[in-house]
Amino acid sequence: MMKVAAGLALVSTFAVQCRADWGASDETLAARVDALVQGYSRCGYLNGAVLVARHGKVVYGKGVGLANFELAQPNTTQTRFGVASITKQFTAVLVLQQVAKGTVQLQRTVADYLPWYRKDTGSRMTIEQLIHHTSGLPADYDWPEFSDTYEASRRYEPGEFARKFCQPDLVSRPGTQWAYSNSGYILLGLILEQATGTSFKQLLKDQILDPVGLRDTGLVSHDYGEIDAATGYTRHAGPRYTPGRDLDLGHVWSAGAMYSTAEDLLRWNEALSSGKLLPAPLQAELFKPGLGNWACGWFVTKIGQGAPGAGSTVQEMRGDMPGNFFTWVLRYPDQDTVVIVLRNAYGSTEHFEEKLQSVLFGQEPQLPRRNPKDVVARAWMSSCATLEAHQNAAFLAPIAILAIGYPVFRRKGKAQHSN
Repeated sequence: MMKVAAGLALVSTFAVQCRADWGASDETLAARVDALVQGYSRCGYLNGAVLVARHGKVVYGKGVGLANFELAQPNTTQTRFGVASITKQFTAVLVLQQVAKGTVQLQRTVADYLPWYRKDTGSRMTIEQLIHHTSGLPADYDWPEFSDTYEASRRYEPGEFARKFCQPDLVSRPGTQWAYSNSGYILLGLILEQATGTSFKQLLKDQILDPVGLRDTGLVSHDYGEIDAATGYTRHAGPRYTPGRDLDLGHVWSAGAMYSTAEDLLRWNEALSSGKLLPAPLQAELFKPGLGNWACGWFVTKIGQGAPGAGSTVQEMRGDMPGNFFTWVLRYPDQDTVVIVLRNAYGSTEHFEEKLQSVLFGQEPQLPRRNPKDVVARAWMSSCATLEAHQNAAFLAPIAILAIGYPVFRRKGKAQHSN
């Protein structure tokens, strides 16, 4: 359900490295971002919300397209979107908070907290390894239970799901290899509940949401019908949009069942930078990359040579809810800048985030062009609509003639009869 490739650092196709231009005024930067957003919106490549902030101040924030196509409800920076794997950031912080309290110990094992877990593997995987995706659990982002499939629609409670799916054989010796594991973060949620005696949802509310003031952020039990949120859609050529598959979030849970808004995610990022959520030693671990460039819910890399801003640090995470939502949060700590892109139309991104990065570093990217498939599909849909209209006209014409002609013929008949 949450598909992430190792090393998510943006790699641009631009051949010439540009010099960073972070000295541009907020107004200039906002205008450049808006030109890019509008270009993508016109081509139907962007439907959601975009927010850019520097030094904690919103430079650009705008909703794009519709939160609900059937109701013509517009997207805004306050619209709630499913954020999928962005949830892992919250789970990691909750674990580190309990480490600070002594309730959870990073070097203890899964078996120490979950007595039901298979001992041959659970006694080898540590809490720290679960956080860093180095537990030896297999990469599972393409499993049917985490994808756009019937299996992902079946309802499970977290514990039930973990017992059935989160006890596979290990594929590597714990601590030696990196593999992205949703299962590992589901286990972290269960470990938090076991160690604290409090539900994961309540912990999230008490330890993060309320203290930070995230009023439009939370955990979904099973589906987004529980909250007032944007509808997730799948984009088809045209573009044309159909509602996404109804995926069960109960089993994804502490690995990917949260929702939020662009504005709340900015508050979250400010809280992460402030050091108010964790003591200094653990705060330093938040963005410290290990194997796979993974820290605690973030990929942390340097922008590659030849790309805008080469050499600068980028901290990023994607949230991928197949067929429904796609989220991308990027932090540029050297420039104290945060970029948040939320989508409720799942489909081609056409490198929007890459080009937005080039804008931030002072380069003018080429605006996207319409996809030939969209052009052909749009022409086909227009032709079908015209044909349907003509068919309706052909069907209604005889009825109209009868409706108009019948009284005339009737009057003529009466006149002839009277003569």
